[in-house]
Order: sequence, then structure tokens, then C-alpha cells
Amino acid sequence: MVLFSGCQKSGRTTTDSGVQTSSTTVREASPVETQVAVSKAYSQFIDVRTPEEYAGGHAARAVNIPLDTLMGSLDRLEKNEPVYLICQTGRRSGQAAEMLKGAGFSNVINVTGGTTAWQAADLPMETKPPHNVPAPK
Repeated sequence: MVLFSGCQKSGRTTTDSGVQTSSTTVREASPVETQVAVSKAYSQFIDVRTPEEYAGGHAARAVNIPLDTLMGSLDRLEKNEPVYLICQTGRRSGQAAEMLKGAGFSNVINVTGGTTAWQAADLPMETKPPHNVPAPK
């Protein structure tokens, strides 16, 4: 996803896996990298769009927690596990990523280009009503 306004882009580096990092921003991963990661290991994959947008089509495995309810749902997420965030283009998920980082989440990843890029990469999509994130065990 594209970084949102207010983020600084200085100090950016790219890891061997291609994930971009920075001391002033959250990590970013391409849709393909994200799809591989959420398929292989436990991770929290959150679509922060509205329930209506989500129901119209979303990345496979993503659960819906709208941006405006995210802070009220923090107790349902695990702070020390990877959290991948996606929206339509990257702006809202970028905002969500900063919110989670500010709340003490240690591994926050913003999906570059959002659902638009996910679809362009021909990655699996689902169309079903929103479902809730299960509470951590």
C-alpha cells in the first residue's frame, strides 16, 4: 500500500525477502508476499474497510475490522503476532498500522496497494459477509 500522509519515507531499507522497513514507518509487504505469509503461518490479516466494501469482495483469509472500530477491538488481537492490514488502496490500512504501532503492536505490516493491488496480482478473493476475529486463546 502507498504510505499515507504524515509518514516520513526517510531511512527506508529493503530486507532480503523484499519487505520494506523504516525506523519512522510500519513495514510494508506486497500482496504476493502477504498471501504467502498468511498461508504458511499464524498471522492476523485484517481488512479495515467498511463491512459493505468487505462483503463486496476481499482478500482470502482477511477478516473485517473496520478502521473506525479498530481501537475498540484491540483486546481481540495478539500484540506480539504479525498483523497484516489491508484496505482498498493503502490509505486506511496505513492509518490502522500507525494506530496499532502506537498501541504497542510489535509486528505490523501494511499491504502495499491494498485490495486493488491484490486483485491486480490475481490473488484469491472471497465474497461473503464480514466475520469477527476470534479472541486469542
